[in-house]
Amino acid sequence: MASSVVVARTNADHLEYLAESDARVAWTEISDLAQHFVTVRDATRAAMRLPSRFRAFALPVVHA
Repeated sequence: MASSVVVARTNADHLEYLAESDARVAWTEISDLAQHFVTVRDATRAAMRLPSRFRAFALPVVHA
C-alpha cells in the first residue's frame, strides 16, 4: 500500500520529482526531497495545475 504520493515526470532516462520549494516549479532527482501528498487525488490535482510542457503525473510511493 502506498504511504504517500508524489508528482513526477520523465526526463531522458530517469524520473524527476516535484520538489518542495518556494520557487514556482522546482524538480529534483532525489525522491526524499519531493513534495509528498496524502492522496493520489491531491497529487493529480497538483500535476494538472502545472504547465502542459511538464507532462507530470501522480506516482504512489511504497516504502519497504
